Order: sequence, then C-alpha cells, then structure tokens
Amino acid sequence: MATPSANSRKRKADEEPPELQTRTYTAQRVLGKGSFGVVYQAQVLETGETVAIKSIRMQDKDREVQILKELDGHPNIVTLHGAFLSDEGTATNGGSTRLNLVLEYLSDTLHRVIKHYNTTNSKMDAFYVKLYQFQLMRGLAFVHGRGIAHCDLKPQNLLLDGKSQTLKICDFGTAKRMVFGEQGRAYMVSRYYRAPELILGATQFSTSVDLWSAGCVFAELILGQPLFTGKDGIDQLVQIVKVLGTPSTQQLRAMNPNYPEYEFTPSISPHPWEKVLRGWAPVHACDLVSLMLTYDPAARAPPLHVLLHPFFAELKSIEKKEQCKMLFNFREDELWWLTSVERQQLIPSWAAAEMARRE
Repeated sequence: MATPSANSRKRKADEEPPELQTRTYTAQRVLGKGSFGVVYQAQVLETGETVAIKSIRMQDKDREVQILKELDGHPNIVTLHGAFLSDEGTATNGGSTRLNLVLEYLSDTLHRVIKHYNTTNSKMDAFYVKLYQFQLMRGLAFVHGRGIAHCDLKPQNLLLDGKSQTLKICDFGTAKRMVFGEQGRAYMVSRYYRAPELILGATQFSTSVDLWSAGCVFAELILGQPLFTGKDGIDQLVQIVKVLGTPSTQQLRAMNPNYPEYEFTPSISPHPWEKVLRGWAPVHACDLVSLMLTYDPAARAPPLHVLLHPFFAELKSIEKKEQCKMLFNFREDELWWLTSVERQQLIPSWAAAEMARRE
C-alpha cells in the first residue's frame, strides 16, 4: 500500500485549502489499521508539525470529510486540517486513488489509558472518570445536534491530549446523517458497544445508539474493562440480559417493531447497578449509567441532559476551576436545546462570568 509520503503523494489543488497546497507529508508510523484503510502518524515537512493521516478508498467518497467540516471547531471533536488524493499502485496492477484526511494528532487514546490502569492493577480516579465522560457527552451533544449519529463510539475512537486532558471524538467513517424513515445497517458499531436494537436487527434507529455506546464507555471507565463482552452478536445480547434483565414485550417492540413475537425463558431479573459496578461507584454514577443503558432507545437520557446530572457536580466547583475551565467554554449553538434554567444549571457561575466577558 502506498503511504502518503513526500514521494508518493499526488495533489489536486481543489482538494485542499490554500494553506495546505504547499505542504508535503512523510509517514512516520502506522497508528491503526482497519477495513476502512490505514491511519498514519506523519510529519509536515515544511513546518515540522505532527499530524495524523487517515488513508481510505476513494469509493468511500468524501462523506467523512463533509461531516468533519460541519463539526469543525468543537473542542471535543477531532479537527480536520485538509484532504488530498494519492495513487495506490498503477492502473495496470489494479491500483486505485485514495482519499487522505489530514487530522490533528493527539498522543493517546482512552483505550490505552484504561489499559494502563489495568496493567498497574489500579482504577481510574473518580475525578478523571467525570472529566472524560463529561467531554464525551459534550462532543456527542454537538454531533447529535447536527442530526448525525457517530455509530462507532468506543474507547479506541476517543483521543486524549495527555497535557490538557482534553478528549476528542474521532473516526467518523461510519457516521450517519439521520433521515426519517431511511434504513441503516444493523451490524454497525463494534460489538461490545452495540445497542440492543442493532443486535435485534433494527434498520431504523436513532442517535440513541450512541447513547448506549457512551453508557458502555462510562461503565468501562469505572470497571477498567468492557461491561458487555459477548463472543458474538447473540452472546452479546445474552450478556446484556444478564445485567438489565429480560426485556418486556413493550421494550422489544421499542427496540425493533418488526422483531417477531418472542418470549425469553427463563425470565431474568435485572442486576442492581451497585453490584454490577462492584461497589466502586457512588450512587450518582449508578443512577447515571441506568439512564443511558436502558432497552428503550427513546428512554435514554440525551447528552445535554446527561451533563446536567449531579454526578458531574465536582467539575463545577470553584476548587476545580483551573482544571475544568475548558469544559464550559460553550458556543451558543451548543446550547440551543436548553432552557434558560437548564443553562444556569449546566454552567457554573465562575464560567458564566468568563463567557459574559468574552461576549
């Protein structure tokens, strides 16, 4: 596979903004591989800047580019710097044109951080659980506010800046713009984080599939390991039932109205969240996870309402101002969906004063 290096790169001027047209990149190492293509760490030769380059098949078109452009400027969404085309092989040996997305580079992922805690046999401090989950939900609120579902939220797709502790959602390759009545693929979303309606074959779903995934990430931050670890799609549902209990007929219908009548036997009672989270989590954490991990997609708490939950109260304290001021630099278009009372609940007085000064 050709890498997006200074030697192999082929530019088309209309694919990039003017400031990127004179830039060349040299690939340094592979950050990740998947069915989509390859992500490289690369260096901008003209500036020495480190970036990430996601190289995908051209037949995937520019859907991800368009979505990232629409989400541009949010502090919890990875930034797209530009895009360019490159040739993979030649026409005689089956080569093809690839689309390369130039993205900001962040040094770590939430997956690696969680793995580090496991390796050291320790658990993440409650403050950082709150810090990371708050940023995830803030970014998700912005995505959903644009009518877009990410469709593959998991710790591997959550980037972290180790210095500022900023979390950013990345990899919008399977993201879907929600269109009423339009069918989607039920097999999207990585298995451990896949909402039960997708497991049950629903092809008409909403942004609430991301709320389920975010709830799974939240539980993983507390436990240090994935909550539901099914060996396949069916076993994934079995693992969910062991925790949430047997879904009712109404819940089954809410997840997939076309699912055939089915009675689960034997009936299983839900497991208390206090026990599921092994007694490590405070009451507010158990309440919050229950609002996100529920069978009925419409009953899952939307992201902005999650941010209002008492679980995040510590982040709003004046004692945490320096560490948390980045959390409350809201843009006006992030708060469209909140009432004035909810805005006051969300933004601490010290942050509201700073926002007023900026205006």
